[in-house]
Amino acid sequence: MRILVVAGYCPRDNHSAALSHNAYIEGLIKLGYKVDLLCYSEKGFRIDEKMQIPAIDHKYEYDGLSLYEKLAMRNQSSLSTEPVSEEKTEQNSISIKSRIFNSVKSTVRGMYGIYNPSIVWFHRAKHFKSDTHYDYVISMSYPQVSHLVANYLKKKSRVKAKKWIQLWEDPWAADLGNGDGLKTCIKPENKLLNEAEDIVYVSPITLKNQQRIFDRDKDKMRWCPLAAYYNAEKIDYSDYTGNYYGYFGDYLPYIRNLEPFYNVAVKRNLNVDICGSPSDLFASKNNVRIYPRLLLGELKQHEDKANVVICLFNLGGGQIPGKIYQLAATNKTILAILDGPEDEQKIIRDFFEKYNRFVFCRNNEQSISEAIDRIENNDLGGVSNEPIDDFSVEKVAKMLLGD
Repeated sequence: MRILVVAGYCPRDNHSAALSHNAYIEGLIKLGYKVDLLCYSEKGFRIDEKMQIPAIDHKYEYDGLSLYEKLAMRNQSSLSTEPVSEEKTEQNSISIKSRIFNSVKSTVRGMYGIYNPSIVWFHRAKHFKSDTHYDYVISMSYPQVSHLVANYLKKKSRVKAKKWIQLWEDPWAADLGNGDGLKTCIKPENKLLNEAEDIVYVSPITLKNQQRIFDRDKDKMRWCPLAAYYNAEKIDYSDYTGNYYGYFGDYLPYIRNLEPFYNVAVKRNLNVDICGSPSDLFASKNNVRIYPRLLLGELKQHEDKANVVICLFNLGGGQIPGKIYQLAATNKTILAILDGPEDEQKIIRDFFEKYNRFVFCRNNEQSISEAIDRIENNDLGGVSNEPIDDFSVEKVAKMLLGD
């Protein structure tokens, strides 16, 4: 049995999409499928040598590097792995040069149209052709252009498959980070969904919202969780005399509000590493160290030290951070900070609470501090710091295929 995965990403790029795509592929392989991958080439990317790639059968690569990505990578190449000082944070926040550079990047990005710079990859990847008869074609977004490529190849009979599955790790128009997406993206998203045979989301809230927005295609929609990062390992923390906290992820303020946790960490002098973007939003103080986004090898040094890790939920939109699934594959204590509308918080908590794996709180300083009291006093109320089998790559891959 054979599967073609179409995903407009570089498998060794330091990005959450690469982690989740690779975990799905690993699950499919463990189920016994031969997997071919149609993806970005590594040309021009800041390759993460520590990124483990599943044992795919064939990798078909096309260069999708755009002017925008070259600008973005130029900026990334100057990133430091040192903690961000308070003085540096203040300098970053008023940097005219940085503002001009970001403005240029934004202008260039807008020149590529609705699919943004990834449209460059479409115009190259659409030339792919295979005589293999696949059991499944699975297109994975982010980015959304993956679905556009799969649809083109299918319509032009350049790829033959019994079934095409669209996996949407994020919606498009309704994505919280997409600005005025409902105005600009809803028509092309609707067109892609109309063409789909099977549409899979990774959040029950996103599924509900999408079925409401795209009523015509609601019967083709379902959801399954993200796969837990497949190479998570257990670490012995029995010798620790105190807790070491870590937040490892992005925290753009219009998507996630990290400020309450940061304030509590500073006030209580917690031992904390925060690694992610934007690294100039908070400053390192006392035992709280702020780092930019790091490559996996550098990040692992911080992750391994932390025996308590933070999963911060979004301000709304129904999307579930993939971090919670990756953290669930470890033996660390997980502080899950809920945010967003009350109805969304309830759905998320009801789903995850049954696993007795997470210490929940709301995203305000009082609730966070109370949850930390429970963690510090080892009063976890039956929470077990063991991996959740339901999120294993094999089980999630079965759900993705509809089995």
